[in-house]
Amino acid sequence: MTARSPAPGHPSPIEEHELLVDASSDAYAAAIRPRNSSVAQRPARVAVVSGPEDIAHALDQVAALARSSGTPLEVVPQATGHGAGAPVGEGAVLIDTSRLTDVSIDPASRVAVVGAGATWSTVNAAAEDHGLLGLAGSAPSVSVSGYTFGGGIGWLVRRDGLASGSLRAVHYVDGSGRSRTAADDATDEVDRAAMWAFRGAGGVGIAHTLEFDLVPAPDVHAGALLWHADALPELIAAWSSTIGTVGSSVSSSVSVLRVPPLPPFPAELRGKVAVHLAIADPDGPAAAAPLLDAMRAAAQPVSDSWGPTDGAGLARIHLDPPTATPAIGDARWLDTSTPDIARALLATAAADDAAIVMMEIRHVAGAPASRPGAVCGPAWRLRLPPGCAARPVPP
Repeated sequence: MTARSPAPGHPSPIEEHELLVDASSDAYAAAIRPRNSSVAQRPARVAVVSGPEDIAHALDQVAALARSSGTPLEVVPQATGHGAGAPVGEGAVLIDTSRLTDVSIDPASRVAVVGAGATWSTVNAAAEDHGLLGLAGSAPSVSVSGYTFGGGIGWLVRRDGLASGSLRAVHYVDGSGRSRTAADDATDEVDRAAMWAFRGAGGVGIAHTLEFDLVPAPDVHAGALLWHADALPELIAAWSSTIGTVGSSVSSSVSVLRVPPLPPFPAELRGKVAVHLAIADPDGPAAAAPLLDAMRAAAQPVSDSWGPTDGAGLARIHLDPPTATPAIGDARWLDTSTPDIARALLATAAADDAAIVMMEIRHVAGAPASRPGAVCGPAWRLRLPPGCAARPVPP
């Protein structure tokens, strides 16, 4: 998105409160520290927006700055920056949406209306007061917007689908500064097309408010299990033989990771390679029992947190780092041959000379795709090459 001339009827930047701050500002320093700290961010300015009404004014000010400097400026929205994957340089202005954190829950309709900067931990803390949850991912501090606009594979995926499929509407500002609402039933074809893009293709314009479905979570059980990596062959044999038998409400991932020498990891695993099973079921413990029993029988876990939990506990089972961390990841859809090749895949990450810190296979088979969109379900539902999700993370 690039800066444009002020829209007719907008006040001039001189009449507006100044929203752009430079590198001398504390607000600038805070905004350019994304949760994924693997890339440098040194934008020409940061636009600090505190409400939806600030966005059009910020775009006017960016356009004025571009004219005065004689340099075209790109506009880059960012909330928490978990998905920050490319440098942001002096040819850009970062639109900081992290202050857009309002959360409203309608338990009767099971709908949440939230600001683009709200985090999943905040949303689910409010939703679970009504026995509901949003389709959050593996990190509690990730913003609802970026995660959802990228698809969003979370711990309820096999029962309820990707987060993108839960989107009902997105309120956004387009490149001309006009406030719009993307929805399937929008009058304007542009807004109907925008809804498709917000469901997994990253979206369009600058989003400030999302409306999405919540789901019942009557008996959430979840946990993280860790083993020494030397048990990988036996564990993956157990996983491969039973993963197809778990209930349709069970979501899980199995991974090999290099354990950091820090709590909360068990002392005997710190600095070593481990096998990690993250598993969850919002409907109780029974459907996960075949997989858990088989893997526990294959090898005694060093730690095992499986049991009843809440939204906060569910967000901890992936063992994501609590602070900003450099990370570069990639993912691919895998097909039904995955159980047969899982051991070979994960063994590459366990090797002494492995160039990655984690490789993970997520079980998403059967995930429903209830609404149309760019990425609202597994690849085979999108008529793309079929698959499961595998994610290697380099050091």
